[in-house]
Amino acid sequence: MRSGTTRSWGLPIAALAILVASVVIGAPAGATDRDRGTGASPAPASGSIGIRLVEASLDRRDDPRARVYIVDHVKPGSRMTRRIEISNSSASTHQITIGVAAAEIKDHEFVPAPEPDANELSEWTTIDPPVIVARPYSTTTVRATIAVPPSASRGERYGTIWATVGAAERRDAAMLVRKVNQVGIRVYLDVGPGGEPPSDFRIEELTPGRTEQGAPVVRARVRNTGERALDLTGKLWLSDGPGGLSAGPFPATLGTTVLPGDTTHLEVVLDQQVPNGPWQARLRVESGRLHREVTAKITFPDQKGSWGLPTTFSEQLPMIILASGVVATIAGVVMVVGYRYARRRRYQFVR
Repeated sequence: MRSGTTRSWGLPIAALAILVASVVIGAPAGATDRDRGTGASPAPASGSIGIRLVEASLDRRDDPRARVYIVDHVKPGSRMTRRIEISNSSASTHQITIGVAAAEIKDHEFVPAPEPDANELSEWTTIDPPVIVARPYSTTTVRATIAVPPSASRGERYGTIWATVGAAERRDAAMLVRKVNQVGIRVYLDVGPGGEPPSDFRIEELTPGRTEQGAPVVRARVRNTGERALDLTGKLWLSDGPGGLSAGPFPATLGTTVLPGDTTHLEVVLDQQVPNGPWQARLRVESGRLHREVTAKITFPDQKGSWGLPTTFSEQLPMIILASGVVATIAGVVMVVGYRYARRRRYQFVR
């Protein structure tokens, strides 16, 4: 292994089956994955292009996020290479261009940046080959290499590796309209000396409510307390309900990305048939390898578009547990020292 190169591992094919992002070829302009942000979306029955990550860093074997996105930390002056598979499930041959553009996190969504070169990722990244001719029902593997210069500043960059099928269509002499279909893989690249900055979050509040349509909903306030962006997912279970009922798990609304130090609301919408309660609610929130769980007694309000009383989660309990542990440790040390001193005194006296 060459110095300055990160090691990677191949993702299992079975695991990758659900990670293909795709878009119908010939879809109307304005209905592309680029407009919605990027991520895995259900593959149509036929006539689509897809993109998937084939390998990830060795130290992220247990990170579900790294199976879908390029999530890495590198030192200035290093380089990394990732294999990416492009598929064409249509009956036609298509020329597909693969490129890199900057992205940003805006209103808790991962979206394209106003300018493709808003950060250095497009400058640092090369695709080999950058253009492929994809025959019908074929797959092609390309390599994305990110070379970070020694002078690179510390910080996390966001971007997308796009696979694009499209053609320019001139309407008049003054305007060029391009109909484009795109699918992409997100890039979260942190640069800096030393080890990777910590990632963490906490669930601060849980509030039951009802949507404007009357469906029961649970809203969790989540704060990113780490130093890297997070993609949040979650599940909610209900137990000890009326008549001993239990329900769930109910998935949280997807697509929530949180910047370091930022706070967002993660919502879980339930079936309208769920009674008001009271319930014992258990919420599990995850981002890659990180996960947190909280439990609370909740009761859903009757009125549409209203919210019940929030349950807050204090940081005092872990501190109390830690303090108790410290006290117990100190007490144990004192007892051991006292016992040894007593034995020594007794031995001296007998002798």
